Amino acid sequence: MEEKQGTTPSRNYLESLTSFDLAKLADNAGIDIPPALDRIFIIEELLDFYAAEDEDNTPEPDLIDTALVESVHLPKQYNITFIEVIIRDPLWAYVFWELKGQDKEFFEKDENFDGYYLKVSPLESNPALKTVSVDKEGIFSVPVGINDTAWYLNFIPEPQKKSRFIVELCASVKGQESVLAASNPITLPSLQELSSDTEMNNPLINLSGYDEFEVTRRNERSHRMKRSPS
Repeated sequence: MEEKQGTTPSRNYLESLTSFDLAKLADNAGIDIPPALDRIFIIEELLDFYAAEDEDNTPEPDLIDTALVESVHLPKQYNITFIEVIIRDPLWAYVFWELKGQDKEFFEKDENFDGYYLKVSPLESNPALKTVSVDKEGIFSVPVGINDTAWYLNFIPEPQKKSRFIVELCASVKGQESVLAASNPITLPSLQELSSDTEMNNPLINLSGYDEFEVTRRNERSHRMKRSPS
């Protein structure tokens, strides 16, 4: 009977060998076998030898090939309602959001559902009162599709002044606004005073790609969704 190459001999395999073959295996393993030693003791010596070999060849935990670790698949959505804003540059911000399935079904099954939109509200600080309020004159909204999950928003910050905003994900049903999620306040960096001569020479504006887009100034924006009287 031949042993399979590269495997540790089992007891059954060793017991199937002749005494001559057992002595030969012991000799190859460097085990000193006295003459006329009973084959049972030779088998025990060989099993102890191979067990010690296996223990020495076991890899340490930190040496195990990382390719054997199963990769984790990240879901596209986590079924939670949230909105986040990342400032790309002084004029553009990346907004991404998710709406929980239960919330989507609640609004979209309503026959009076008007759609979703992002509402951008400038914030005004009052250092004396230590309060922050919404500048209602500067609010604008951007309609988004029911399957949209991200948009770029364009801002025109006030020259020489840091501008703060919050962005809210809203739904409209029969003209009534429901705020589904609100971002943390974001602060845009200030820009130099803009003029027809200096506007395109401002390096921050050049980096933003401002000259490649048709930008609507804030005072030209209008609310695109119906608002409740409140």
